[in-house]
Amino acid sequence: LNNAKSIVLKRAMEYAWNLGDEVKTNLDLLKESPEYKSDTIQKTKFVYAQPSDSLLRLSRERFNLDSIAGNGDDISRIKNLLYWVHNNIPHDGSNGLAPGPRNLRNTYDCSKRDSCGYNCRALAICLTEALLAEGIPARYLTCESKKWDSDNDCHVICVAWSESLGKWIWVDPTFAAYVTDENGLLLHPGEVRYRLQHDMPLILNDDANWNNRYQQDKEHYLNEYMAKNLYIMSANTLNQAEPEGETSHSTGRDAAIVPIDNNYTNAHIITTDYEWFWQAPCK
Repeated sequence: LNNAKSIVLKRAMEYAWNLGDEVKTNLDLLKESPEYKSDTIQKTKFVYAQPSDSLLRLSRERFNLDSIAGNGDDISRIKNLLYWVHNNIPHDGSNGLAPGPRNLRNTYDCSKRDSCGYNCRALAICLTEALLAEGIPARYLTCESKKWDSDNDCHVICVAWSESLGKWIWVDPTFAAYVTDENGLLLHPGEVRYRLQHDMPLILNDDANWNNRYQQDKEHYLNEYMAKNLYIMSANTLNQAEPEGETSHSTGRDAAIVPIDNNYTNAHIITTDYEWFWQAPCK
């Protein structure tokens, strides 16, 4: 009898697995994703503006970012800047980006002037600038779903380079969120993606929240929302204040990491090379 039940259950699972994407969970779709593979396409280097950059200096002095970041280790400094952006620029996904230059000063001022928030991209650009101003290499990362060409919902977070860990770490200013493994080691989005696919432990910080009003939990934030939005990830190759939009300086190119056999076309550089995408900043 038990064997018969096992056969029925197995057939039911196989049936569900072979149904169309529309009836599968976001986590199921991520688990089905093909792997990455090294490639030989021509790829430019990621570049990170130095703290001496004039626009970064303006923000550092205007907001006294040295004091906000503090004198602790690099992890505490990264977290302090994460919380500061989260607490000072509210999130409002329906309001887009602030009018004018896409920099920390303008976004902050517009938010205070109009008593409003801005979308996740605006917040991630601001946190990237604050980190760079403090000498911490950072990128804002656009995270998209398998249905990138029809799904209008994506999420934009940051990754910051931890010198002490020798790796990138996930910092999301929309939710004041970061992610660790079971031993408390901070992770970057590529590592979170892998752990979701392989049912490995993931820990979301207890104080992750939306606008200091609604707490986030691992099941919704990671297993549902980010499982959907970690199918494709892209970053700007030139990380600086005003990395896009209205600006007087040159901007970078979008570089996307995709699974093999993917039809993604929405970036200048499209690669399956995991090691290249997560390379350490050049010193």
